[in-house]
Amino acid sequence: MKIKSLFKNSFFSLLSQLILLLFGFLSQRAMNLYLGTELVGMNGVISNVIAMLSVTELGISTAIVYHLYSALVNKDEQEIAALMNLYRKAYYMFAVILAVLGLMITPFVHLFMKNESYSIGYVRVLYLLWLFRTVISYPLSYKKSLLIADQNEYIVSIVTILTNIIGYSAIILFATFTREYLPALAAGIIGDTVLNLWVNHYVDCKYPFLVKMKKEKPKQELVSKLFNDLKNVFVSKLCMNLLNGTDNLIISGFINITTVGIFSNYGLITRSVSNIIRALASSIQPGIGNMFVESDSEKNYRVLRQMTFLFFLIVAVAACGLYVLIDPFVEDIWLSADFLWDPASVFLSVTACVLLGIGQPITVVMDVSGLFNRERTLSIITAVVNLVVSLALVIPFGTVGVLLGTCLAYLIQIIYRIVVFFGEYIKMDAKRYVFDLLEYTILFVVEVWLSKFAVGLMYSHSFLSFLGAVGICVVIPMGINVTLFYKSSRFKSLTQIFSTVNKKKIISVSYTHLRAHET
Repeated sequence: MKIKSLFKNSFFSLLSQLILLLFGFLSQRAMNLYLGTELVGMNGVISNVIAMLSVTELGISTAIVYHLYSALVNKDEQEIAALMNLYRKAYYMFAVILAVLGLMITPFVHLFMKNESYSIGYVRVLYLLWLFRTVISYPLSYKKSLLIADQNEYIVSIVTILTNIIGYSAIILFATFTREYLPALAAGIIGDTVLNLWVNHYVDCKYPFLVKMKKEKPKQELVSKLFNDLKNVFVSKLCMNLLNGTDNLIISGFINITTVGIFSNYGLITRSVSNIIRALASSIQPGIGNMFVESDSEKNYRVLRQMTFLFFLIVAVAACGLYVLIDPFVEDIWLSADFLWDPASVFLSVTACVLLGIGQPITVVMDVSGLFNRERTLSIITAVVNLVVSLALVIPFGTVGVLLGTCLAYLIQIIYRIVVFFGEYIKMDAKRYVFDLLEYTILFVVEVWLSKFAVGLMYSHSFLSFLGAVGICVVIPMGINVTLFYKSSRFKSLTQIFSTVNKKKIISVSYTHLRAHET
């Protein structure tokens, strides 16, 4: 794994998410204050409807990127070109299917939401703009996957930064000065299209053999493997869409669209944190994928343990900040007290974010291990659990019931992936890894409690006291964790990796340091 590429990708991925965070909050603030919470809720419901339709993609991107790892390691230009040609044809086909399905439900899209402020015509136009944005992204964005698989994700991140700046700036300006949203959405579509066209041109120049081999077809053996993977990935993708895309629909259908708006506001905060953590995982994944080609079980286990420790350090800070400061941020910094949510829903929303974050390392290794059949089973289980629990509890408990289903589903994901990865892939005992996770969980609880206590002593609802509270939520978890782990092999190997990057060397992850005695 090229450590220099990893850090370059991680830096720009995190920068992209930070810019998304800043502009996302500013744009949603403008929408809440000038356009209304109902429009925020409508956006959330429509995005979920589009996500459901997007299951037509079948998950081919996951399967093809998995096979690209070995082709890139072997520098097999013929196979790379063949895979990308298949990718292109599939995405053109999926764009057509999505457009047809999307147009078919246009007359009924208003039925997905209890809306009192906007006409049916407005809802349909808003939906059609989102549909067009998604459809046109298929033929224009597939080449990004090659850059990501080849550990050049930073280029995609830079394009994402520009896309976010254009799209969110348009929303802020139009909402603030014209009280209109549709022109802002149209401006974002234009920005997306132009930048995706540039990426396509860049990829053609960087990999000229793609143009020369535009008619190259994959070998039948490879096609058979792909379709075998797709049978599993498709079900996984469908069920993951059901898991992640039904909360807004259930809340809209059983409660109202305004509650979806409040839910979306808090969801923007937790989702922004999750996206930053996912961006880090995404930037690491290609390097992990290249490493797992070697099929060294002991090495793969130690890399997983090391990666989990890194994510623990990050998620610990995120957990303290979210549990302690999410309400003060909404009330005193971002919006107002009118937009506060009930404490139980806030707690479960943050818990779901923490579970998703600490589960990223085991998710990454499962993705690069090619265990698509097991992921299919897991996706079915978690989708059913989430849907059944959410529907059973939404009427008596409201959003708390819906979020309980989500938290339970994420917890099942972590447990199942540990069992499968250790039991079937590396065939090792998982006790040490489970002990690590239990240790991290106890530390989460202690650090959040101490942070909440310390912030309660000094917070005065002012901007300066909020900044001080942020500092407390960073210093307490980092101080405790560094004190406890600075002599451990996990911490020492992290510092070794950073020192290697500072010396500007490109090396493989040092197996020697990963084999250091465990403490």
